Amino acid sequence: MKEKLWGLLVHLSMDFSASKKWKNLPLSEHFDQELWADCVDRAQDAGMNAIVLEVINGIEYKSHPEISRPDAHSQEWIKEQVKLCRDKGITLIPKLNFSTTHDMWLGEYARMVSTSIYYKVVKDLIEEVYELFDRPPYFHIGMDEEDNKHQASRDYVVYRQGELYMHDLRYLVDCVKALGATPWLWSCPLFDMTAAFTKEFKPDELVLSPWYYNAFRREHWTPVESRAEYVAYYNEGDYAKMNIRFVEEDPFLVNFRAKALPLMEQGYCYIPCASVYNRCDWNTVDLMEYFRDNGIDRQIFGYISAPWTTLTKNERSLTFFEETFRFFKEAKEAIYGNG
Repeated sequence: MKEKLWGLLVHLSMDFSASKKWKNLPLSEHFDQELWADCVDRAQDAGMNAIVLEVINGIEYKSHPEISRPDAHSQEWIKEQVKLCRDKGITLIPKLNFSTTHDMWLGEYARMVSTSIYYKVVKDLIEEVYELFDRPPYFHIGMDEEDNKHQASRDYVVYRQGELYMHDLRYLVDCVKALGATPWLWSCPLFDMTAAFTKEFKPDELVLSPWYYNAFRREHWTPVESRAEYVAYYNEGDYAKMNIRFVEEDPFLVNFRAKALPLMEQGYCYIPCASVYNRCDWNTVDLMEYFRDNGIDRQIFGYISAPWTTLTKNERSLTFFEETFRFFKEAKEAIYGNG
């Protein structure tokens, strides 16, 4: 049986975020090289065999140098990290998020979506990064949260939908497949545009990461009243009418639980994603248990955890990474054993 992927998501650059503050900060405040070396060691100790590195504009591109940050890492540095990880039994996998909600790193090309220029640029970048990472088995293309809801506060709003969205996603998937790698993306288009997605994409063409950052077991659910930010969040806008008592009653999480397993039965393969971002200590172990007990094992290619923070020496980042490694190791051993 194929070995499962046990992975970690790390951001070389945070310029996928809508926040303008990141562009005003040096790359060293996104990603600390000293912590990176320690991160690789800790990933190995946690039983991880893969790291997905969101490189976006944090590396020097030869095909489109205008995209790279002024302080971007050299291509030689990336090659060194691929070897560093490989020597420790870890595959370094690239991630470029092409969702229009998270593509600020593309610079002016983010305002040229679905044009001939755009198609050439994204193809060039995928091909260059694939070779730079020494032809990895997977290539993560993101594609989460592309909708008006996640861009409502912006001055410039652009998102694809319907046939155009599926056309562009098909283009990206085919760019990766042409190289011999498996396209990897977030589960948003499958769960939110199910009919169109299942019509366009066969299950064996790609792998998806269903992401869920709260508890599955009812006894682990988070009461809204337990945290002030949840009280505020679930008493504003449309949520105010829903009388949500537990965070897990959020429509997004309900939709996840309604779609994940039935769509797996249609043949789609998953690398479920956990996170400490929502401060739910049960998330990682509950996620692994849920899919082990209810999913189809041969279609569970592995698991990944995403701290969703900088790799830097501030207290929040250090805490998030420490918890990520601890919870992942504990969950992996408890649910799948030490093998």
